[in-house]
Amino acid sequence: MKITIKYFSWIRVKLKKGSEEFDFEKNTSFKTVSKILIKKHPHFKEIFNDSSIKFFLNLNEIEDHEIILKDGDVIALLPPVTGG
Repeated sequence: MKITIKYFSWIRVKLKKGSEEFDFEKNTSFKTVSKILIKKHPHFKEIFNDSSIKFFLNLNEIEDHEIILKDGDVIALLPPVTGG
């Protein structure tokens, strides 16, 4: 199944891209996806260990990391925004 992950703020800068599409096995949970991504790239360890980052699935905040993803889902990684 194909999942799109969108990156915002400093995550976008570190990964040098705004989004990415991944293939995962059917019935994969968000928690499993995070573990796979951490193994793929060291920046993901920093991202998933940062408690200030919010994770969204199809525009709804992910509260249960065991949620099962479906083909075509979109995940957004959103760090806190500051301004000045």
